[in-house]
Amino acid sequence: MSARAAKEHDGRVSPIKPSLIKRIQKVLLEWGRENYSDFPWRSSHNSFHALLAEVMLQRTRAEQVVPVFKTFASRYPSSVEASKDEKGIKKLVSTLGLNWRGEKIIELAKALKDLGNTPTVLEGLTSLPGVGPYAASSYLSLHAGTRMPIVDSNVVRLWGRIFDFETDQETRRKRWFLELADRLTPREGFREFNYAVLDFTRTVCKPKPLHNICPLTEICRYYRRICQ
Repeated sequence: MSARAAKEHDGRVSPIKPSLIKRIQKVLLEWGRENYSDFPWRSSHNSFHALLAEVMLQRTRAEQVVPVFKTFASRYPSSVEASKDEKGIKKLVSTLGLNWRGEKIIELAKALKDLGNTPTVLEGLTSLPGVGPYAASSYLSLHAGTRMPIVDSNVVRLWGRIFDFETDQETRRKRWFLELADRLTPREGFREFNYAVLDFTRTVCKPKPLHNICPLTEICRYYRRICQ
């Protein structure tokens, strides 16, 4: 890995000034307030539906999930109803792709029915069928009031560009990167910040970035190297 940002051999991340972290947080929070995407699961107070949304969103565009989530939420008020309709769930979820997902959602519904509640700690969530670290962290941060950094391939792309370091499919699992994501996640307003990051990586810092509307170009090392 390039010395520009991270040293892979010892897992250390090059020093980042606290003032720069604060600036990144401020810019993204302000952008998020103006560009918030009001997806239906974001306002749901049903913990079962909120966790299911995070499972549905794995490797799937949010816009594609919306109609499936709405139908699911109206058809299955709780894990009890969902656990009884394996055929219906498989048919409904099949439109999202990933053949394993319908089966995992059925297993998850049954597990939550047996538990009687949705776990509120990382270990409890990741022990559930179909719930990996990303879905668990997202649920805790966005729906359960627990500060957690959210890390997926889009977030890896964002921080890799901001600090101009090389990334690959394994970057999101590296300790040094998880530590970086944690440092960048504010102690206060983490929920709003994570929503801003998710929306920003979906609409601006895409595989082909929209530099003309990006508020981070003055900070972004990738932009300075490529475009200036």
